[in-house]
Amino acid sequence: MEQMLIYTLKSALVLTLLYLPYTLMLRHERFFRMNRMTLLGILGVALIFPLCKTHVPEVTDRLSATIANTQIMVYRAEAVITTAGAARSWGVMEWIAFVYVAGLALVVAFRLWQVMQIRRIIRSGSLWKQREADGITIYCHEGNEPPLSWMRSIVISQYDYNNNPREMLLHERAHIGCHHSFDILLLMVVEAVQWWNPLVYMLGSSLRDVHEYEADNHVLSQGVELQAYQQLLVRKALAGTSCPFANNFNRSSIAKRIAMMRRPDSSPWMRSKLLLLLPLAMVALVVAASPVIEPLIIIDGVEATSYRYHDLPEDSIHDMQVLRGVAATTFYGDKGLGGVIIVNTKEWPTDTAMRADDDETYEVFVIAEEMPRFVGDGQTINEYINQHLVYPPDAIMQNVEADVDVRFVVERDGSLTDIVAVVHSTNQPHQEQALLQLCESAEQLVAGMPPWKPARQQGRNVRARAELNISYRLQ
Repeated sequence: MEQMLIYTLKSALVLTLLYLPYTLMLRHERFFRMNRMTLLGILGVALIFPLCKTHVPEVTDRLSATIANTQIMVYRAEAVITTAGAARSWGVMEWIAFVYVAGLALVVAFRLWQVMQIRRIIRSGSLWKQREADGITIYCHEGNEPPLSWMRSIVISQYDYNNNPREMLLHERAHIGCHHSFDILLLMVVEAVQWWNPLVYMLGSSLRDVHEYEADNHVLSQGVELQAYQQLLVRKALAGTSCPFANNFNRSSIAKRIAMMRRPDSSPWMRSKLLLLLPLAMVALVVAASPVIEPLIIIDGVEATSYRYHDLPEDSIHDMQVLRGVAATTFYGDKGLGGVIIVNTKEWPTDTAMRADDDETYEVFVIAEEMPRFVGDGQTINEYINQHLVYPPDAIMQNVEADVDVRFVVERDGSLTDIVAVVHSTNQPHQEQALLQLCESAEQLVAGMPPWKPARQQGRNVRARAELNISYRLQ
């Protein structure tokens, strides 16, 4: 159920990102076929993009960092909806899901009823029918109803067939030749998925307008005189329609159709406006696709690639631990969103091997009932870092900024050991010496901290791993 809500929200976001620029740039241009394909493309990607999966890129520049941060934000938003829906009690998320599914069912039922009505209108009350050589069937009805078409059927009144058969049939044949009925079916699917989104109905109106513009243009291209055709449109506009769902001769606003006929042809250069939708489509894909975040791999205390992990011989692994969800993000932040795999090889001096006399007591915990925490003289950890942070002079001279992760073990007496710093540079390469000085500065900062409150497990102090992120930024 939660996945349905995520899907409809993403689908609506894609449609919004692409349809609004269309209304500003292309709606009034006389590129009827291109505009129709654009609107159908928007409907298509609104259905497809939320089903895609993309890998969060490695951060190498500002663009990749922006993409990665956006996908992490999407990942967190999905997690919030999924977690809220996982509650056992009937809450707000369940009510929202119930209303959405009920609306979806009603819209689908209503559209199916409309399709059945089309078939009934086409076949009932027919005076005669005639199957053409191209497979189109014409149904002639009594009265003066405007003509309509659906799939490969045309309904025309006896009056219109006797007085204006060429213009009417040319118009409806254009609808059939362009397969406008299939466009309506695709629109119907998207309207069902996004029944709550007013923009999907605005897009539907724009698509039907383009259908009429395309059919009108076809009629005029066959030699029908413009003024006479416009007068015919005005006369037929006074008549109602018995089937608003199908393609109708007077479907769109007559004023808009006449105004479009009188507009001069758009410059071919105006087609280039469509290119502006391409970067927006990429943004829509980044936002709508479900991010696949690879797990963080730690081998012998050092971050490793998946290639190294898969190349490890099975008999070289001493032990392995897998962290997921809150346990992973608590210690590793956003890097742990995809989970954490901690591997110790037999070559690595494990804590239990060094303290073999009491494995349970001296094990280094990654997760404990009470995790270690900083308790310095009334200061918070950030206040202590700000007060004692020393920026290496060489790093200042080279304008080097970086984030340094410091990992260490909090012993049972609160002292800090096994301090190791890893730098994540935000600068250009060839500054290794300055970055190394930042790591040394961070290690010295942590080494000089007062004792922490140790972790506790089953009422006893235990050794535990901890990590700090120290940002070096020039003011």
